[in-house]
Amino acid sequence: MALALGLLVAVGSALPSGAVSANTTTTTKPVDYPSALVARLAKEYGDPVLARKVVVGLDPGLLSQLEARVPLPEVARSPFLSYRPKRVAAGSVESVVVFAFGNRVGADGSLEPGPTNEKLAVATKRFVRRNPVPVFAQQEIAELLEAAGVKHVTSIDPIVGPDGKLVYLSTAGVAEQVLAKAHAAGVDLGTVGVIGFADHVVRCVLTAKAAGMTTAVPKGVVLPRTYDPESSQPWTRDRASYLATDLVGRLASL
Repeated sequence: MALALGLLVAVGSALPSGAVSANTTTTTKPVDYPSALVARLAKEYGDPVLARKVVVGLDPGLLSQLEARVPLPEVARSPFLSYRPKRVAAGSVESVVVFAFGNRVGADGSLEPGPTNEKLAVATKRFVRRNPVPVFAQQEIAELLEAAGVKHVTSIDPIVGPDGKLVYLSTAGVAEQVLAKAHAAGVDLGTVGVIGFADHVVRCVLTAKAAGMTTAVPKGVVLPRTYDPESSQPWTRDRASYLATDLVGRLASL
């Protein structure tokens, strides 16, 4: 996919807008969708090279779906493409939902949290120590929190298929389980503080919001952003792989 990375193409010497010269002409090239997407993601990622790599690697069909979801006039400002989460005061958070990111598989085939989820557990423990609220966390994180003595933790467990193997639990699937378990326990989630991996957390917020929660990331929580190259989930091992996957996930979840 050829990308036009400049928004304006000037032929000849630079002239004031509307000026005409006998020896030079100025033409304006329309902004194409991939170029606009690169420009927006470059700001979000803080990395123009990575943004270009992600957009160039997108399947044309996916690019068309993105354009339908976020038309060209909205690309520069749509929350759908944001990677900078909205933050709320810690004191306004009435419950916490923690989304796992990757994992590891032990020698015996058991699921292990891995370093990224360990950091998410630490961040959650620090937050609820100062702001004691109910916590809903994926199993690999919930077990770490319970072992650390954190109270009022509800585990969001993976689904086991008919063959006895674990079924992948999507971000949307986690949100659905949180709502179901909160309802069953009579817990009013109120304003939900979402804790997740830095590049993943905005999708977590958007997905939880689409499920019906009032969500934002609590102020003061430091979110992990270092990828685990040994994660059992290939798309969570490096940033370029994950960010392309994240766009697919946003379309699927929302």
